[in-house]
Amino acid sequence: MKKGLLKAGVLLLLFAAALGGTAALINREKIVGTRQMEEVSLPILYMEVSDTKVNPMYGYANEMEEQYMRDSLTPLPTDRSLTMVMDPKNASVKTVSYRVSTADGTEVVETSKISKLKKTDGEIRADFQLETPILMNQEYTLRFDVTLDNGETYYYYTRLLQRAGTNISDYLEFADNFYQTCLDSENASTLAAYLEPDETQTNSTYENLNIHSSFDRITWGTLDMKLEKEAVPVIKDMNETTCSIDLTYVLSDTPEDETTDYYNVTDFYRMRYAQSRVMLLDFERNTQELYDGKHTELTSKGINLGVADKDVQYQSNKSSDIVAFVQEGELWSYNRSANKATQIFSFRDGDLDERENLQEHGIKIVRVEESGDIDFVVYGYMNRDVHEGEVGIAVYHYGAELNQVEEELFIPMKSSYEYLKEDMKLLSYVTRDDMLYVILEDDLYQIDIKQKDFQIVKENLIKDRYVVSKSQASIAWMDQEDENAGTQITVMSLEQGETYTIQAQSGQKIKALGFMNEDLVYGIANDSDIVTDNAGNTIFAMTTVRIEQFGGEVVKEHHEDKVWVSDVKLEEGLLELERVQWENGAYVAISSDHIMNNLQIREEQVTLRLITTERKATQIGLDFEKSVTSKNVLYLASNLENQETYNVLSMELTRPDSNIYYVYAKGMLDSTWSRVSDAINRADAQMGVVLNRQQQYVWERGNRQDSYQANLDEVPSVVLSGTIDEDTLQQSLGDDYTVMNLTGCSLDSVLYQVSKGNPVIAKVSDTVNVVIIGYNSKNTILYYPATQEQGYFGMQDSTSLFESAGNVFVGYMDNLGAASKSE
Repeated sequence: MKKGLLKAGVLLLLFAAALGGTAALINREKIVGTRQMEEVSLPILYMEVSDTKVNPMYGYANEMEEQYMRDSLTPLPTDRSLTMVMDPKNASVKTVSYRVSTADGTEVVETSKISKLKKTDGEIRADFQLETPILMNQEYTLRFDVTLDNGETYYYYTRLLQRAGTNISDYLEFADNFYQTCLDSENASTLAAYLEPDETQTNSTYENLNIHSSFDRITWGTLDMKLEKEAVPVIKDMNETTCSIDLTYVLSDTPEDETTDYYNVTDFYRMRYAQSRVMLLDFERNTQELYDGKHTELTSKGINLGVADKDVQYQSNKSSDIVAFVQEGELWSYNRSANKATQIFSFRDGDLDERENLQEHGIKIVRVEESGDIDFVVYGYMNRDVHEGEVGIAVYHYGAELNQVEEELFIPMKSSYEYLKEDMKLLSYVTRDDMLYVILEDDLYQIDIKQKDFQIVKENLIKDRYVVSKSQASIAWMDQEDENAGTQITVMSLEQGETYTIQAQSGQKIKALGFMNEDLVYGIANDSDIVTDNAGNTIFAMTTVRIEQFGGEVVKEHHEDKVWVSDVKLEEGLLELERVQWENGAYVAISSDHIMNNLQIREEQVTLRLITTERKATQIGLDFEKSVTSKNVLYLASNLENQETYNVLSMELTRPDSNIYYVYAKGMLDSTWSRVSDAINRADAQMGVVLNRQQQYVWERGNRQDSYQANLDEVPSVVLSGTIDEDTLQQSLGDDYTVMNLTGCSLDSVLYQVSKGNPVIAKVSDTVNVVIIGYNSKNTILYYPATQEQGYFGMQDSTSLFESAGNVFVGYMDNLGAASKSE
């Protein structure tokens, strides 16, 4: 009887505890609450060019920095007439006005309200005409201010360019016909004449194609692609000779007896109009499959992500049982033990709406906990929800127990996603103590998420003067402007919030090279071993390479007598040392060596695998160490925490005064550089353009006159003196000009500046310089400062002459107030 009562009492206590736990959980859900993401509400604007709707524009909740808004370019006819088309979505529009400014945003040219808005077929159209003439061949910013009935105003941006003879209708027709014909098996053969197949290319994937890919891949092979969302052309660039256009569209493919797969596709076309027809100079296509967690495709050891970037971002927990991954603007997780796929974050709601599907944001996975909790950062343009129309950095925490996402902090930004992305790639890390570290405009910020305040840890971090670990939990920097003149390295553990320094000994220099896990790799070079060759390239010949833990304990050291390390390459747990020896007054490369880090922690046991099928070619898979056994994958979509208030931190960033050069290629921001020569060489390789901080065109691929000769009376006397001393040139030319060290560029590249009326000084020998004042198809035209004479010199001979002297060039350009392309 006692045993029975005792047993009943225990059961009662267990029931009460369970009931209490359930009540606590219910109360927690009531307190916290959940919600779904708010619907899209902002209108989309377009321009109409040659009876074609182009250049979709998405509304910004705040006035943006206009010099960084370079998504599209709208040609302005000679009569200065324009047509705007609006898809109002769920908004009620009250008024629309426009503003024309110089491209750097320093001067407003014209503002006006659009008086007549015509509503037809669910769209709003407006025809208007600029009253103020603008300069030909010079870019401006066109901004629309759209005020809704609720009183809120949103801002829409495109660039404006007036140029004669653009042939834009032919370019638009060509691009539209090309992508449509790729889907038309009966007529696709007509495209073969525009392609340049290269048999050395693997043609193993649909993910990334170009003009050299096979005809079969470009026309979609055995995939039965159907057009789900048509492309709206985005005009990216136009100059005297070429035009670049982007097309983004959605395709679907339904294999027999299988679910439908959807793909976001972006085509880039660079074209030239010649001989009464359009010539295709360059073509790029990027295809990304939309991950479908409802129909997760399992492999024997993991999951198949489909057609995706091989550099897919993913991270697992320590037991390698849960993996989080980013695919086409969405964050997902897969739990192997629970056989569960969860959509953690997405702006899409299933219908592929163009605002929801807009890929103007990035997601950074910070960490995945054993429980499945995930810390992550979303940055860029917010397609929908409470921050719709804002650009910023949002810090989130996903709690697996409640399947709920909490927004911890939002930081609004004024520059476009493309520019923010460049910064976020450098460093974006959230510590376990809720500190966010980011590099913005070359400054390292520590942001307290809970207290909503920040401090600058380190100002003016210069590219190539600092390194960040793969986890981004550690950073090390050198203070010297010259990367080869470092005497001190500062190492910081972001989790600890602490720093320590490594000091070079007298007569030596040190250089931070990278991290293996959180251990710093750095090199030590004797001053006497650092040599600059004839081309101006400095060889930092390291006598010692060390791997050092935070705090100063050396775990590995490499040193060989009469052998130096000229460079290192870091991979997972492996350090490749490029070695040289001194022979006949120069360093000569010998076989490389390797260092294994015995303390290397195996962080990721979930591995990436290439999967190949006949139908979809190469796809991306994520493999676990343990096999996946069940085929019935549970699908979940997270909820958002219903927060009463949102933590918003406003920050006024300080723009550095130093020159920064932006490379645009393939219709997007490719990279940023501190040295103009590096930027030009990168743009040359990518067939792109170079802009400076004022948005002036510094260099363009394939856009210079066939011949040019400067009037010596208009060339500054200090340039004709032939000095290549940059300080002397800058002081004499004054603040109206910027001196540019073009050393390392080819002669063909520097002739661009000559064609724009800016002669370039070139080194011939240690004692002789010349000034390139012009050129034609066969010759350069050189000015000799010593004799004040000028003459022709063969183009090939000139190329050889300057190469033998190290391709040392110094140029200059005037500081206009707006981005300009002069004829």
